[in-house]
Amino acid sequence: MARGKMPLILVLVVLLVAAGGLYSAYAFFDVFKSNKTVYLEAEAKEMQNFSEMIEEYNQKYNEYAKPYLEGAVEQKIELSNLTVDMQTTDPQEAKIMEIVKDAKVVVESKMDDKNKKNFLKADVNIKNNNVIGVEFFYDAEKLGFGVPALYNKYGYFNWKDKAVIEQKYGIPGIPESIPSQKEYLDLIQIPKEELQPIMREYAMLYADSIQNDQVSVKKNATFEEAGVKMDAKEITVTFTPEQYKQLMKKMADKISKDQKLQDLLYPRYQKLAELTASGSPEDLPKLSKEEFKKKFAEFKEEADRSIDNGEYGDGIKMIVYADKEDNILSRTIEMNDTKSGDKNTLKLVSFQDKENKDHVVFDVNTKKSDNMEEKVNIAYVNKKEGENCKGNVKFTIVDKTGSSTLTDVVAEADFAMTKEGNKQNQDVKVKINDNESGQSEPIVLSWKGTVTNNDKDKMRIADYKVEMSGPQDDPTMPKKISLDMKSNEKFNVAGVKLPELNAQNSINLATMTDQQMMQIQQEIQQGSMQFMMKNIALFQQLGIIPADAGMMMP
Repeated sequence: MARGKMPLILVLVVLLVAAGGLYSAYAFFDVFKSNKTVYLEAEAKEMQNFSEMIEEYNQKYNEYAKPYLEGAVEQKIELSNLTVDMQTTDPQEAKIMEIVKDAKVVVESKMDDKNKKNFLKADVNIKNNNVIGVEFFYDAEKLGFGVPALYNKYGYFNWKDKAVIEQKYGIPGIPESIPSQKEYLDLIQIPKEELQPIMREYAMLYADSIQNDQVSVKKNATFEEAGVKMDAKEITVTFTPEQYKQLMKKMADKISKDQKLQDLLYPRYQKLAELTASGSPEDLPKLSKEEFKKKFAEFKEEADRSIDNGEYGDGIKMIVYADKEDNILSRTIEMNDTKSGDKNTLKLVSFQDKENKDHVVFDVNTKKSDNMEEKVNIAYVNKKEGENCKGNVKFTIVDKTGSSTLTDVVAEADFAMTKEGNKQNQDVKVKINDNESGQSEPIVLSWKGTVTNNDKDKMRIADYKVEMSGPQDDPTMPKKISLDMKSNEKFNVAGVKLPELNAQNSINLATMTDQQMMQIQQEIQQGSMQFMMKNIALFQQLGIIPADAGMMMP
């Protein structure tokens, strides 16, 4: 990361963390509104809005994820009708495109997250004939797989034998088990009753560090963004380099001594280390509570060194626009250096216009004295009407050195979602332009389809048409590729049954002898030969083997 960006990101993090407790700390104080108070009340309202939004999204996600976490789920996905529109004079290529159009990939899975059982089967069919398939399964005790078309036995190993597998086959980093989705969700979901008191203390620390002369307020200002103008108050908060350094050091000192924060994070760190353990050097180290606390003390030492060695130019200036109800419409953080000519700007925008369109903008602009400039911009617009919505997302990245453009990429997505009873219609189109490469036309990816929820039968059915097109003037590239995708999910089904393994249908890879391995290699070679003979006509059509190879095979 460029040296100039780090302080800018650090100050954003500090401001967001500090704002976390401002609502409860300041929202209800009936005091004379100094410039400082006006600013802090806006931050308090911002955090209230943010907390409500997170709670709403969290509730919606929990409702969506609930059937996957509490019961067994069966899913069947079909990819078919793959069409490649491409000019070719090669009869072999034309034949392949015809064969691919008749192909179908079918993926069937059975998942029981609660009991850590998962079975997956993927098949490739051509003209309704199964060509080849693979199977994969695991539970809390073992992991197994098979390719029935080549070999009639499963290979498997028990998780407790992972060290043997790693040494025997030279496969490093095998996990001790495959964690469930719920285990990961439990890590990141922190009850607000535990988090808010901690954040409140950082809010008070931040608020107490702000002096009234650091804040100026222009009450009759105009906020302007994306062609929208709104009455607002303009709040400017400034930090000299020394004020910023002292604030950062206070925050670092608070974090290093925060027992409540450590008590909140330590069990989650322990669990994350356990879930991701594989026995490799890259694993998160297992730490005692004292060792974990020591890391916080080390953090303060490293943070203080970084703060003292940092370059903060003319200081930090933050410009906030807030409406009459204290909703923050935009926040711009600037860190400029008059001597070097460096300019760093971070802008966050979030508001709703008179047409009830939600606007969100994230913009980063970095200019260096040596004529280097980097821009990253994300702009989101969405109009919601009940359960329907229509909008656009645009992502732009530009990297310039002097008059030379190194990167200039624009990705833009238009989307529309409409609800009709238990059906949701989706229409999404994504365009990607690489302007620096001289790309004549954008790459376009689109999908259109319907998702139907059947609560009575506990099913979800999705049916999509997916298309991708590229430059039409390049004969070496397909003009368009399209396929159909169908998904059928059944919830709360009977428990997942994995293959019953025995000596006749499976091989334990951990206890397999060298002699058994040689025998299996021979059997797989024989199975592969039989597979080739069975599908020889197909392989000849694909050009994989010569047309006269059948007479030469035993």
